[in-house]
Amino acid sequence: MTAYEKVISKITRDDKASHSLVPCIFDEGHFQTKQEALHNCIRASEGEDIRTPQTNRQLTGSVLENVVMTEGCRRLGLINVQSEITEKVEHPLLPLEGSLDGMAEADNLVIENNPDLGIYIPNGTKIVVNGKCPIEVKCTSVRATDTPPNWLGVMQLKAAMSTTQCDFGVLIILFESTDLRVFVYRRDYQFEEQLAEKVLDFDRRIKEKDYFTPQVSRDAYVMNKEADQEAVVEIKDSFHIEQYLDLKQKIKDIEKQVDYHQSQIMGDMGNASKAVNEEYIVSWGMINYKAKPERVIPASDAYSIRRKTITVKRAKK
Repeated sequence: MTAYEKVISKITRDDKASHSLVPCIFDEGHFQTKQEALHNCIRASEGEDIRTPQTNRQLTGSVLENVVMTEGCRRLGLINVQSEITEKVEHPLLPLEGSLDGMAEADNLVIENNPDLGIYIPNGTKIVVNGKCPIEVKCTSVRATDTPPNWLGVMQLKAAMSTTQCDFGVLIILFESTDLRVFVYRRDYQFEEQLAEKVLDFDRRIKEKDYFTPQVSRDAYVMNKEADQEAVVEIKDSFHIEQYLDLKQKIKDIEKQVDYHQSQIMGDMGNASKAVNEEYIVSWGMINYKAKPERVIPASDAYSIRRKTITVKRAKK
């Protein structure tokens, strides 16, 4: 088996809330909605294997993780760094578990905000820490920031602090391959009050197969992937249908205006690849495609999947 075929080495259960799912549970997931996360947990609870092979980016991140962790801990002055943790941690009160990237210790360590060294103390300039702490590591192509978004390890780390009952935690992020930044957080008890409520509700929904009310079309799709070709339902209230049609038309009108203004800019640029004034720089360049050999598309079996969008027509009266 090649590295690209290797299944993600996940030590937490797939049918239970985990630290990595916490942003989704809080409706701040970047890669999936809370409905999709719930759906996957329900599938796993029914015995389905939901794990997928690692992507190229995930594999690269895994390779870099220990190096990034070691350097981040060195900059802070943490000791007894553990980077090979093979056992999951379970919350003492909640149906929540997680796999930690690492653990370390501080001996009455004073950490100050120091952007030159890539050290940041969110909501403060100095922090005194002591004892053990969980470490979360991320490698991302996202542009570097002094305040990482909640989905980029922040909520995951806060959940880990709650599970391990540690007073502080460290988030180490390698932005865009070269910009390493270290963020030190105090345990957030206000967050943990919300965490308890949301995790308990999420766990109940897994057990009862009780889906959330859809908020985006992806949510509705995961609940109803098969269409009964004979079934017809009556929607008595046309509010959402009328809003859908009205907003679709507004989008179309706005897109037409956007395209018109773009055409005027293009007309001014002619064959120039760049235009400038005191306020803006406009680029209109080329996309280069490499030559590819002719390929024969292999045969495949016929199959059907449900459309992910609806169509609406006026009913004849």
